[in-house]
Amino acid sequence: MSYLDDLSTELAAVGIAGSRKRRILAEVDDHLRESGDAAGFGSPSLVAQRFADELASTGARKAGIGTFLALVPAGLLYVVLFAFSGPSPDIASAHTFAIGLPAAALMLLAPQVALAAALLGVLRVRARRGDPVLPAAEVRVLRRRAAVAVSAGAIALAAAATYALEYRAGLPSWWVTTALAAAGVALVPLAAAAAALRATSRLEPRAAGTAGEISDDLGVGASPWRVCLVAAAVIAIAALVAGGPDEGPRNAVAEFVAVCAGFAVLGRFLGLRR
Repeated sequence: MSYLDDLSTELAAVGIAGSRKRRILAEVDDHLRESGDAAGFGSPSLVAQRFADELASTGARKAGIGTFLALVPAGLLYVVLFAFSGPSPDIASAHTFAIGLPAAALMLLAPQVALAAALLGVLRVRARRGDPVLPAAEVRVLRRRAAVAVSAGAIALAAAATYALEYRAGLPSWWVTTALAAAGVALVPLAAAAAALRATSRLEPRAAGTAGEISDDLGVGASPWRVCLVAAAVIAIAALVAGGPDEGPRNAVAEFVAVCAGFAVLGRFLGLRR
């Protein structure tokens, strides 16, 4: 087999295929024609792995930023819906309570998870902006953060649409129409972000190195759990103020517990702690 045949096989082994693979082979072919030195170019497996590491690093960075941008329409939808919703209908007034109650809960929880995961992705991209090639562990973290953000964003939109249908008797008609239409529109960029993430996730990077923690994302010297507790306290205070004397204390406790529980469950998976 020729050098290009071997390289083609190795590229496929690390997840590089299609037009990207053809471009790489064309560039290598041009180089070999000019130099005539295949041995000096490096072994096919080494060259393929270098391409995979570089492409995976670039793809993971784009996924981190792209996912955040894809969530902007969903965020705007939520701002409009919550700012102009008026009094919420009784939680027990759902058309089908077993569907309406989970939808109402997810409509509140999923957006927070999506926003947190997307922001963490942007922070990790920023923290690693000086590294041309990311360790494979960092690529996995960025992919996971993007995947959680996209999934939670899609769940939030589906929950908002379901909530609108289940509680339509107690909601303004414009609210129901807006929730259904905007949820469909906002799903489009999320679907595009999911497709881009799936494409880059086929690559198999192997660059050495470890992933950072939330402390590295923020550039602070505190331990990850200390960062978590501070963040939970800030969010709890905001919930206390926003909820007023009646609902504030309950909301503050719920937010504090939710942040700490999320950190405990997803902390290692999302690269927040080791």
